[in-house]
Amino acid sequence: MREFLDIINEAAVATGEKIDRSAFIYLPPKSPANEFAQCATCIHFMPDDERCSIFAASDHVEAEASCGLYVHGEPSNDQTCRSIVTPKEAGYVKGAVRCENCSWHEGSECGLFKTLMQKLPDVFNLETDVDPQGCCNAWQKR
Repeated sequence: MREFLDIINEAAVATGEKIDRSAFIYLPPKSPANEFAQCATCIHFMPDDERCSIFAASDHVEAEASCGLYVHGEPSNDQTCRSIVTPKEAGYVKGAVRCENCSWHEGSECGLFKTLMQKLPDVFNLETDVDPQGCCNAWQKR
């Protein structure tokens, strides 16, 4: 891991560009906030069949789950399963992946972003304030 961080540090210094939180795909909440970033508000979700249009037809999907390929929008049953990726490849997890449910969440801040800023300030330029109902792909279950 240390070698990896050294490589990142060298690349950031060489290019002069720091990594911002878009690298983590941080998403602030959108209405309805209490369901944000869950399959129930994703355009790929097929609510009547409890399936996802980018997964295989045999993959069951829960409305309260989420994955790294979430796209906010209106779910629809008028789509077909295309087997583009597996749930594992998409990072499918059961449960609400909001910041407030993440082990890194510390009050109004992301502890991961805060730690990276402290340890590697030449590499990262991360806004540490997060919305409790926001989410990112660094989410880790408490």
